[in-house]
Formats: sequence, C-alpha cells, structure tokens
Amino acid sequence: MTLTRKPFFSVIIPALNEEKYLPLLLADLAKQTTRDFEVIIIDGNSKDKTVAKAKLFKNKLPLLTILSSPVRNVSVQRNQGATKATGRYLLFNDADNRLPEYFLEGLRYQLHVKPLDLFTNWLNPDSTTASDKAVASYMNIMVETASLLNQPAAYGALIGCRKNIFNKIGGFNREVGFAEDTEFVNRGHHKGFTFGVIREPRFVYSFRRFRKMGKLKMLQKYAVLNLKFLTNQKVDQKKEYPMGGGYLEEETRITSDLTKLIRSAFKKGAKKTKITDRLRALLSLEES
Repeated sequence: MTLTRKPFFSVIIPALNEEKYLPLLLADLAKQTTRDFEVIIIDGNSKDKTVAKAKLFKNKLPLLTILSSPVRNVSVQRNQGATKATGRYLLFNDADNRLPEYFLEGLRYQLHVKPLDLFTNWLNPDSTTASDKAVASYMNIMVETASLLNQPAAYGALIGCRKNIFNKIGGFNREVGFAEDTEFVNRGHHKGFTFGVIREPRFVYSFRRFRKMGKLKMLQKYAVLNLKFLTNQKVDQKKEYPMGGGYLEEETRITSDLTKLIRSAFKKGAKKTKITDRLRALLSLEES
C-alpha cells in the first residue's frame, strides 16, 4: 500500500557494514501494524552487502529510500536522513534494533495522548538472561532520572523528534564524539522544547557491542550496584564493590556521565528523597 499523504514517522537508520542486522530491523518494519511511515537508510559506504540486502525490501517497504553518505559519522548520517524526511516525526534507529510489530502504532498512540517534541523509549534487552534484564532496567532508570533532574538524556539507539523543530535545535553535532545523543536532546530541551521518556512500547536494544568488547559482564555488575545505590539499598562493600567502583565507571562509559550527574544531584537531601521514591515506583513497574 502506498501512502498519498505525508507519513507520520520517518524512520531514519544510519548504517555501516550491517548486512547481518539491518535486514532483521527492516523485516520488523515490514510487519508493523500501521503503514503510516517511511524508512530512510543512510549508508556510510559499507564494504559488505548492507545496501544490496536493504534493496531487497523495496517491495515490502514501498516508502524506502537508501542514501549514501560520503562521511562515516553517525551524526552526519542522521542529519542527512533528516533533510530527506517528510514525516511529522523523525525516529532515529540504530541498525541493530528490533521492533515489535505494534511498535509504531503504539508509539503514535502515546504521542496522541501526550504530544512531545523530543522523546526516547524504554528498552528491552536482546536476551532473556536476568543479568541483561538488570542492565536494561538500569539504562531505563538512568534516562528517567536524568529527566527528573531536568537534564534529559537518551541513548542514540532510538530518539524521536518533531520534524519541524529538528533544524531549530541544530541537528546532531558531528563534533561530539561521545554522547552526541544526550547532547542533542539536552540542547533541544534547553531551547524550550518538550522532552519525555515513553515507557511503552519498548524497542529491543542490542548488547552485541558490549559482548564483542568483553564489557557486558562488567556492565551487568555495574547496573546491579547502581540500581541498589539509586534506591537506597545496602551494598556489601567487601563482596560487591571491592575497589570502590571507580574502575567500573572507567570501563563503562555508556553510563558514566549520567551516573556522575545523578550522584551529584543526589547530594541534595530533599531532591534525593523525592527522586528515590519515584525510582522505586519505576522499578516496581519494571518488575511487574
């Protein structure tokens, strides 16, 4: 089915050598319960069959555009995709995300109930292990806490933005080498645009990079310890934190900046109490 009007979502996917994972995401998009979206892939001159495999979805995804970026830079690629987008909302996805078939329909419903200029979603892990679930819970709680502290943060795997404000924010900053995702939503928030964390529907986040780097076990431990810290649970220093935790922060940059922000804010007693109560409520949602 071909749309005769502008789509609601422009799903923008920067890619580089993603022949294994990108087709899985495109297959998920082809199965969505709504068709009110377009897909824009910006390839960074892949050396594998990423582009060839993406082209196989031309019939399954009629509104599919495949672009080539002269620069291998995720911010540059996202910005390039945004310039070609026609949807009301830009939805930036990593190429190794997975989406349940109701994801876009559910997301549109949430934005109808509570319109937002900028947003990110809670995530689920790409496995069913308890330790990976703990990491996912921790990542969800981190973005929630940052928002409570009026310092919005997001993981670049999935960020949404109204098309008509993207240029007003200035797009993604290609000069920011780490946490360009958080820098983008924070900049937008401080320009006066609304930001929110949408808890349902969730997307599936890939831990493959951490597995490849051998960092996942450390991140798992880090997540469990910080969940205890954020909810005022006792940590056994001797058994669980033998080196005081500094080495964990150095080894897991994905959350170290957010952790520092939250730890500094928690030094203020009144705010700490209110936020701790909110975090405990959120954790009960995760566990239910």
